[in-house]
Amino acid sequence: MAGPPAYQASSAFGTDVAVERDFLRQVFAWMFLALALTSGIAIWFHQSDAALNFFARHTAIFYVALFGQLGLVVVLSGVLNSQRVSVRVAALLFFLYAGLTGVVFSILLDVYTTDSVVGAFAGAAGVFAGMAAIGYTTSIDLTRFRGLLFGALIGIVVASIAFVFTGGTAFNLMLGYLGVLVFSGLTAYDMQRLKAMRAQGFANAETAEKLAIFGALRLYLDFINLFISLLRIFGGRR
Repeated sequence: MAGPPAYQASSAFGTDVAVERDFLRQVFAWMFLALALTSGIAIWFHQSDAALNFFARHTAIFYVALFGQLGLVVVLSGVLNSQRVSVRVAALLFFLYAGLTGVVFSILLDVYTTDSVVGAFAGAAGVFAGMAAIGYTTSIDLTRFRGLLFGALIGIVVASIAFVFTGGTAFNLMLGYLGVLVFSGLTAYDMQRLKAMRAQGFANAETAEKLAIFGALRLYLDFINLFISLLRIFGGRR
């Protein structure tokens, strides 16, 4: 599978700023490829009405796809931390997850107005860029907030599952505001962690590239969830 340029073994160690930026460019290249795939699939399914009509007839499959995303994230995290899995397999699973997300997101394009979706996407991009910059430049050790952030993340996941079955406007808004706070914090935290991981060095080029994909997955999830949270708050329904 074609992907971003390989991260060279000769630059896998040290703390040189140029090497650090090369690694982060690799991370963002994978992330942007995944976002492009998600967006393209969502738009294609939306325009063809294929996903909406299919899921309307097969509601159970929609829930399988929705909750399957959660399971696939867990699998991906384990795969990317395994020494036995190649970069090709890791990339394939990452793009599989991004494609599945695009199918599910095509429903959002049917539920929310185009202006709402575009506005939420632009807002998420702005918040993500700002918090990533903070995470990259701050001298504050954000690991002290790790327990709080991941505890809140678990709470959001549980509450989101409950929302699927209960609904409620006030509940939806609460999830939106909480999501913006938590995933803004996680964006800064993940960016700082990626910087620290690069500074520690990698055993070889393949390990570096798999960790770049893992970092891309973390940032991709932060962005996607920021987008969903802003859509919950400001999204206008059709």
